[in-house]
Order: sequence, then C-alpha cells, then structure tokens
Amino acid sequence: MSMWNGIHHIALATANLDATIQFYRDILQMTISAVAPSKEGRGRHCLILVKENDEDTWGFHFFERPTVGKGAQTLAEVDPTAFLMHIAVRLRDEAAARALRERLERVGTPITDIPELGTFVFPDNNGIILEATWPRTA
Repeated sequence: MSMWNGIHHIALATANLDATIQFYRDILQMTISAVAPSKEGRGRHCLILVKENDEDTWGFHFFERPTVGKGAQTLAEVDPTAFLMHIAVRLRDEAAARALRERLERVGTPITDIPELGTFVFPDNNGIILEATWPRTA
C-alpha cells in the first residue's frame, strides 16, 4: 500500500495576486480562500481550490512576488523555476510522514519544518522543493 495520497497543492508565484485571483475566480470559476498577509518573506498568498470541500486536495497556492515573470511574452521565454515554489504531496497519515522523515534524514536530505502548518519541506534530487502534508487527527 502506497504511503502517498495524491498531490495536495502546487505552490506558484505570481507578480500580481489580485489579477491572479480575478482570473481563477471570474474566468475559471474556482473558489478562492481568504488572502493571507505577507509574512517572513512569503508575500501575500491564497489558496485556489480546484475541488471544493476537499481538504485532501487544495489545488494551487499562489504567493505574490512582484518581480516574477517580468518580460516573458511567449511560453518559450518563461523560466518555469521563477514560478514554481513547491509541490505539496499528500501522505496517507502521520505515521507515513514520520517514516518519510526518517528516510530523508538517513540519506542526508535537508528538511525544513513549517511549524505553523505542522508540515515539512525538502528538495528532491533535482532541487524541486516538495512539501509533505497529511491528515491531522483531532
């Protein structure tokens, strides 16, 4: 049985959070969470729910970065690393999270805790940042 339970969210950067909210809400008709204020270098951010009422799958987590993507006019000109911040993968449960952390520590992978969320992030072998998230028990 796999310890993974799908992709939870993909964190992306946007130069203009208000315009991004307008596009996803008004054009794509997705649900937008409350906008969180800028904190510790993160910039304002919000969740864009692809599937409503599903805490296992949020969708997109946009962070405002005013300088991202400036000058790109075509897909060929876009540097995807300028937009992708991290991909959050959903684990089955807390035991799977502990087992994953132990494996990462064993091979020397750096881990950064996100205390306010109770999750952690780590790079893959390509330098892509992955966030491990799992259901919380009451």
